Amino acid sequence: MSTQAIADRLEQKKQELAALHKLDRQIAKIVQQYEAILRIASGWSNAFENAALVDIPQTNSTEDDTEQPESVIRIPVEDA
Repeated sequence: MSTQAIADRLEQKKQELAALHKLDRQIAKIVQQYEAILRIASGWSNAFENAALVDIPQTNSTEDDTEQPESVIRIPVEDA
């Protein structure tokens, strides 16, 4: 192999390495973005899991039907 061929091959490998470093940096940025998204999603998930729920009876009648409400809705409430 001639000296010029070796020099050309070395230059080609340097360019390939530079391209791989650039790709590595791009992938690292994407990974950071996904980590941030997962932290946000985890925070929302924990907020919903830890929310206290209160039963609010819903009746259609005017009678006092506290023992057997027709339906119940559950709403989250914040801790005091």
